[in-house]
Amino acid sequence: MERVEEIVGVNNTHPSRIINFDQTSVLLQNTYGKTLSPIGVKQVHVIQPPGEKERFTVGLAVTGDGQKFPAAIVFKGGVKTGQLSANILGKLKIPDNVRVFSTRTAWWNSRIDHEWIKQSFEEDTQNTLYLIRDHFAAHLKFESRELLESRNVDQVFIPRGMTGTYQPLDVGINAPFKANLKRAYHEWRKERAELTGKGYLRKPSRQDFIDFVSQAWADVNPETIENAFVGAQILPEPTYMIANEQTSVENDEAPLEFSFSSIEENSGDEVAEDSSLEPVDSPLMRVAETGSGINRWVGRRNLRSSIPGFA
Repeated sequence: MERVEEIVGVNNTHPSRIINFDQTSVLLQNTYGKTLSPIGVKQVHVIQPPGEKERFTVGLAVTGDGQKFPAAIVFKGGVKTGQLSANILGKLKIPDNVRVFSTRTAWWNSRIDHEWIKQSFEEDTQNTLYLIRDHFAAHLKFESRELLESRNVDQVFIPRGMTGTYQPLDVGINAPFKANLKRAYHEWRKERAELTGKGYLRKPSRQDFIDFVSQAWADVNPETIENAFVGAQILPEPTYMIANEQTSVENDEAPLEFSFSSIEENSGDEVAEDSSLEPVDSPLMRVAETGSGINRWVGRRNLRSSIPGFA
């Protein structure tokens, strides 16, 4: 990981310009593992949705300072084209923190990778961005590398077999995201126990899964993302700790009005979502809003802007 050490240590790259991307497979039939049955029976029947288990793919991208790209969902499309029909797409309500793609296999391929890059990075990016990814075949294509270079994005590959150690999404983000996704499904299932004509539980629709992913991704808080970059040895410490250190130096006689525990506990509630907090004119906000070269940030927080003295 010498390349990462050079980017972070020697070049002193701001965490907002360090991006990690990974795709993860999600099982469509996320049914309960328990059921009720009389004691002593030899067979226990569990109602399951019909058909084979299907999967879709979710591509997640995050930055070192806790920002989130829209979650990219890849559904299984038509057999011939691999695309969802215009009729299906027209009926879907897609939230701002989600993008929808489709392939024949519902898996991330070079075409989806190319389209994701075009939608995620601006053509006139001034400051170099660093995209950390694994050696998945679609990431290695010449077309993707050429497109990234044209947008001033430097792709950095994690050593093979080391994603569990050096990839932030694998270290500390994918697991809570999938836990959120499972919880969203269970909450949905509690209200929808209707059966099909053959007695099976009715499966969630594409729209339902889009809503599940949107909610699950929104519930991943910025501190979780920053801590994952630290746990993956990409960054030495999260930016909210740097902000606290600078606040302590500049206001060493002022009473401390927050703690790390309160930030962690409230980050997904009042503090992170309080629209009344006005951002200060700090380098962080200027980079995130004008200099990042990233088309659309999702879930931008006002937490740091509420901490005086952060720069």
